[in-house]
Amino acid sequence: MYIRYMLLIRRLLIIVLSVVALLFPSVANAQNETEALPSRNDFKFTLLSLGSGSTRITYEHAFTPLNSAELTLGIVGLGWDWMNDSDPHGLLAKLAYKWRLIPQRNADSWLAGMYVKPEFVICNFNYAGPRYRGELVKCAVQTFQMALLAEVGYQLVLEWFVFDIYGGLGLSIGSGNENNYYHSFMLFPTDGFLAFTAGFRIGIAF
Repeated sequence: MYIRYMLLIRRLLIIVLSVVALLFPSVANAQNETEALPSRNDFKFTLLSLGSGSTRITYEHAFTPLNSAELTLGIVGLGWDWMNDSDPHGLLAKLAYKWRLIPQRNADSWLAGMYVKPEFVICNFNYAGPRYRGELVKCAVQTFQMALLAEVGYQLVLEWFVFDIYGGLGLSIGSGNENNYYHSFMLFPTDGFLAFTAGFRIGIAF
């Protein structure tokens, strides 16, 4: 009986080792192919937004080596408003479609290179604005603003690290505010319709 069990265990081991030997090259090749795939997604963070009183996170997905889309969501008030000390609270969203004009050379990513993009921005937040009620005081003021921007930028991808710098102009409509800041763009003149944006983001590609 003991010898029969030993023979059975031995046969099972031979079968298992044979299957592993047959599958291992396929698994190794599949892993190499997966590692060789270019990165097509990233998460980015607008670092300087913290100093203006908001936190903005961007997700980007590349459909082809030359085209991708971005969605940015922001919480106004999650940060420190060192610019205006206006204690803002609210939300913002940005949606953009990118065309990569000059891909980054030697970058193993569909996200890298010089690009242009139209971007739609919408924000709704309250801030402490100055008001005259017999004397100058600060009270809550609501801002609702939209903008359509044309931007140009360059996105550098080094393995998993992403650095994205951009700037652009466009048109904006809405209620406006006395600080002339909309947590992603400003107006020129302050009571006009021309919107200006510029900044940079850092993130990870995958």
